[in-house]
Amino acid sequence: MTLSLRNERAQVRDGWKSLFFILAAMACFVIVGVVGHSLPASVKPFAPSAILITVMGLAITYGATRLEGSRVADLGLRLDGRFLRESVLGVLAGAAMIGVSAAAVMLWADVRLSPMAGPTWAVELKLVATFLGGALFEELLFRGFAFQRALRGMGVWPATVLFGLLFCIAHLPGNLEVGPALLATAMANLFANGVLQTVLYLRTGSLALPIGLHFGWNLLQQSLGFGVSGISSHQAWFQVHFGQQPTWLSGGEFGLEASIFALVLQAALIVLLVATGRRALAARPASPVPSQGLSHATHNVA
Repeated sequence: MTLSLRNERAQVRDGWKSLFFILAAMACFVIVGVVGHSLPASVKPFAPSAILITVMGLAITYGATRLEGSRVADLGLRLDGRFLRESVLGVLAGAAMIGVSAAAVMLWADVRLSPMAGPTWAVELKLVATFLGGALFEELLFRGFAFQRALRGMGVWPATVLFGLLFCIAHLPGNLEVGPALLATAMANLFANGVLQTVLYLRTGSLALPIGLHFGWNLLQQSLGFGVSGISSHQAWFQVHFGQQPTWLSGGEFGLEASIFALVLQAALIVLLVATGRRALAARPASPVPSQGLSHATHNVA
């Protein structure tokens, strides 16, 4: 193992590329936080933080690929008809997974939903922009340049596990009071979600499905009144009423993504995708990015 910045061909090593990108993404969060904090109170409700973080995520991705001599499209952001179709499919899949999880907690975890007036259309559009921007930025980080460079250097499963753990760390509940059981199911769910999104990328060679699923999952979860990774919202179409069942069944204030039912669903989908996709993963054409190419890495999953 070597810690030198460049390899024998004087190229920056993939591990360092991945680390530098992650540090740049963290800097984006700091910048957005500082800008949001410095805005006047009258402007804060309309602050385009989701747009800003999206633009910054695309900017650092573009800069990283330009420095390397590759293209943003090589990362799975080729904006064509196929990308649009897979994005829509991802949104439907994410919404369906939340719908199934919500039905499960209502049937077996003593959870009830009561209708509310719901947000105004202006607020709803802001929520859509927020969740779409968050989904795009997070997928650029956890399945985009940094992940794909780690993939080339480490192989499929080490990179998948590493970025699954990073995904968990990025969504820790913070100040939310959770017990050990709920924390365990929440972290297991987040790790499973990270793995699922990665497998979808590996199966398709595109970020369309992961972005769409991420967006559909978060938007419907919030619209139903559940928390999203521990962040609650009063701008929903329903109010959630929790019964006396353990929070690891319902997900509690953390959201459906901390429910044992969502964990079982995601685990089943991962097993299904991996079991049915071994040949597809191994046969996927080589990516035009330099160095080994992603086909070398994805072949290892079989």
